[in-house]
Amino acid sequence: MFNEFKNGEKVFVEGIGQNDGKQYDNVPAKVIERDPYFKDYLVQFKDGTEDWIMPQYLRKPYSRKRKRS
Repeated sequence: MFNEFKNGEKVFVEGIGQNDGKQYDNVPAKVIERDPYFKDYLVQFKDGTEDWIMPQYLRKPYSRKRKRS
């Protein structure tokens, strides 16, 4: 199956986590693993905490969103 984000890849989180319901705004993190059933990602933040994040809330560094007209 195709993974958009590979294990160990650095990403930015811009959305709501599933463990605490905490809102993350442009927080750097590292992908630990992907859940094959729910298709969400376990990410680890710099302070050592981990949270499950949906893929639409993850962004690769130096990537831009495409504008739709």
